[in-house]
Amino acid sequence: MNQRAPYPILAVALASGLLAACATAPTPAPSPSPSTPAFITEPSPLERADALMQQAATAGEPESSQLRLRAAELYVVEGDANAAVRALRGVQTAQLPADLRVMPAILRAELALQQGHPLPALNILPVPAPEHGDAQNARIQSAYADGLFQIGDLPYAVEALVLREAFLREPDAIDENRAELWTRLLAAPLAPSMFERAEALDPTTRGWLELARLARSVWVDPTARQSAAADWRERFFGHPGADRYLTEAIGQAAQAVNPPARVALLLPQTGPYAAPGQAVRDGFIAAWMQAGGLGEILLYDTGQDDLFATVQAALAQSPDIIVGPLRRELVDELARMPTEGVPVLALNQASNAPSGSNRMYQFALSPEEEARQIADRAYDMGLERVIALVPESDWGARSMLAMAERLQARGGTVLASRTYDPSARDFSGPIRDVLQLDASRDRHREVARALGTRPHFQPRRRNDVDFVFLAAPGSTARQIKPQLRFHFASDLPVIATSRVFDGDADARRDADLEGILYPEMPWVLDTDGPIADVRESVSQLWPATHARFPRLYAFGFDAYRLLPVLANDGIASGPLIESATGELYVRPDGTVGHRMRWARFNDGVPTPVEHP
Repeated sequence: MNQRAPYPILAVALASGLLAACATAPTPAPSPSPSTPAFITEPSPLERADALMQQAATAGEPESSQLRLRAAELYVVEGDANAAVRALRGVQTAQLPADLRVMPAILRAELALQQGHPLPALNILPVPAPEHGDAQNARIQSAYADGLFQIGDLPYAVEALVLREAFLREPDAIDENRAELWTRLLAAPLAPSMFERAEALDPTTRGWLELARLARSVWVDPTARQSAAADWRERFFGHPGADRYLTEAIGQAAQAVNPPARVALLLPQTGPYAAPGQAVRDGFIAAWMQAGGLGEILLYDTGQDDLFATVQAALAQSPDIIVGPLRRELVDELARMPTEGVPVLALNQASNAPSGSNRMYQFALSPEEEARQIADRAYDMGLERVIALVPESDWGARSMLAMAERLQARGGTVLASRTYDPSARDFSGPIRDVLQLDASRDRHREVARALGTRPHFQPRRRNDVDFVFLAAPGSTARQIKPQLRFHFASDLPVIATSRVFDGDADARRDADLEGILYPEMPWVLDTDGPIADVRESVSQLWPATHARFPRLYAFGFDAYRLLPVLANDGIASGPLIESATGELYVRPDGTVGHRMRWARFNDGVPTPVEHP
């Protein structure tokens, strides 16, 4: 039973009775002045809703359903889900005016969104239609946007708010809609993949998304930032965000360029990992120098394995951020240490999933990151069924698992996978097995035995395969690719990991890699532009180590490029940085993703491809 009274008890009548009883008092009651506050108080929204429900209980149709609908709307606005459900239960939609018959569905969807259930809400919502009227259609679009924001479908959430403007007539309402769009867009995590999905959407929606990319990018060069703004204005001429929000985007981007004043860099400089550590260090210093050499970098050697003492020494210098360590086991160790509130950019992935609750960010050239991008690219190309060849190693197992999980999550199928011995030279065994050539020979023997003859036979590979996933260094891939051709698989696309290319172009040596598609870093792939210029300078300064570890130089370079955002708690903004390893972005859990570019071996040389 509802215990709320429909209205507050008023004191007016009671006060009149008391005054009459006290008529013999020697002093008459003073006349109320105009400033005396009234006793009557306005009922709250919930009290008004309760009163409407009481009226509905005794009213006939259609008045009863209309009263219940008005009550349900007040309950939804006030967040009383149970009361709203009770009110809606008694609404007979057919008894409502034509323009209100859509309201019960809208209110149920809004209730689901309040309770954090976006998918049921999106299923409940009707499609906007002329018979609903502008007010209801605008409300439908708003609910659609809310649900899509909640599930992380940013392009279509923005589109929903863009379409909502068609149902708004007042300039103030249109301004409020754009302000809400911009606020929610800046608060949502960005990922490069969403821009690819947005290519099919209208120019206004794409313009808002690109404006958010501009606001969330990190620009070391102010001239480049202004050039990007001018390019946006030209591409999206007449966009509704051009006047107010472009200025905001440029201002926000400008705030992200200030590097931390003091950086503690923890890398191995001695011991077995010294060479990789020095490559990362040199890439980091190159980025620091390119940014003007501002601030101070304090280098600490982690090659002696006494990480606790190293971290304490670094903290004693009051750094703005700690970068490192490089080895995975040391990242695990650092994750358990207090860092006195100083943020950390670890240069590897911790063994346990990040919680996002502390100030540790994780940036890694992990095989999982690459393998997921391979699965996404293959599926987007229409290649859904895969066979895989991976080495018998931790790297091979991690690559295979990540690729399989992502492809299956997208709707693809892993038909078969086989491991190979990395030290072998003959890979015909796993190749025959994964192509089911031995099964073809077995069938031939059975037929020959049944017929008592020896008919002509040519082995046939399985014909249900769309592509081959190959995890292999270049030296191994140069042997596997010809053997795939020999075993009747020359027509199958091969998508490999980036280890297929060691960074040193040699057309004659790599002729056998012809046609292989693989993800690559701009640092390796670009032949001109700012990244290529820095790479050439670095390779001249450190020719031997750069030739051996080009991708680690790029890794160190990008680690520095991330600092202006991370040192200022940029995790919520999900920055996008076009840089040496690809397009960088920060996920909500603090891990840093890098969206790589794509290359295909053409005449033995990796060649950039936009749409492989």
